[in-house]
Amino acid sequence: MSKQMQRLDDEENPGKGAFWQPEQAKQQPVPRTLFSSGRANRVAPPKNSAGSGQNEDETSRQNPFENWRINAAPHQPEAFSKPERMAARGVLRLLWQVISTVILAGVIAATLFSLWMPGSFLPDDLGRQVVAAVAADEQVAQTEVAEGLVPANFPENKIGIVVGHRGNDSGAVCANGLTELEINSNVATYLQQMLLDAGYEVELLDEYDARLKNYEAGLLLSIHSDSCDYLDDSATGFKVAAALSQKTDRSSTRLVQCLSDRYAKRTGLRYHYQSVTTDMTSNHIFNEVSPYTTSGIIELGFMNLDQEILTTRPELLAEGLLEGIVCYMNNEEVGQP
Repeated sequence: MSKQMQRLDDEENPGKGAFWQPEQAKQQPVPRTLFSSGRANRVAPPKNSAGSGQNEDETSRQNPFENWRINAAPHQPEAFSKPERMAARGVLRLLWQVISTVILAGVIAATLFSLWMPGSFLPDDLGRQVVAAVAADEQVAQTEVAEGLVPANFPENKIGIVVGHRGNDSGAVCANGLTELEINSNVATYLQQMLLDAGYEVELLDEYDARLKNYEAGLLLSIHSDSCDYLDDSATGFKVAAALSQKTDRSSTRLVQCLSDRYAKRTGLRYHYQSVTTDMTSNHIFNEVSPYTTSGIIELGFMNLDQEILTTRPELLAEGLLEGIVCYMNNEEVGQP
């Protein structure tokens, strides 16, 4: 037995021809491996003994590692896909718009700052010249007004009368339907005729008359009436105020003194000075007319407790205003109101 096994071991092909081997060996299929190309491997024909290398099968000469590298290499995507490129361009456009906006805003801010630049930022000589010129003009204007000096051909004999609320609204309205505009218009019409008879040039103006812009006259008076509501038993009498926006208050003060003195004496109404409001002292017409025009406003009386005299004696009220205006225009003496 041992000799037989030794003989078998010494044979070049042990088991060949043994009873368990078939007479003709069948070709076993080549299993698929990591290196296969997915198709059945072909068996290369035996090489020519002469080594001439004639007509070898192309597949048999292909390196299986090359197939593996080709098939196994992962797909390399493009650096940026089309949507990514579009998104990148959009970001760049947005960035450029932001930068352009910032630059434009800077240019505008620099321009505005240059226009608004205070004098201290200007060159010394230029800054001093500008300040000196403005101060000189202002001083000249103040001196002319204070001394009664007015531009050549200034209409000193002209008087403007603003009919309160005319051309805008009805003003205060009472429970019985009486309106402030009715009272103001009646008194202003009487006053206009009286002033014309006294030799003055007179104009009746609306509340927001376009002619008020830089209006030139020796005097401008706005006529109004006070509230229709009952406040208390002291809510009776008239109020007078002059423009606080004028460059001098000398003429304004004298206008108030003349009107309050003469109107009180003629009508018997008392001067209700304690209720003068900023709506009167800062009336819009004061900021529109020429600085050489003395301007004032009067509340003829309260439309509640003074309603009788306001509605039945408009001519008497106009006479009181006429005497006050003549007092101012002729520079008459008057006591303190």
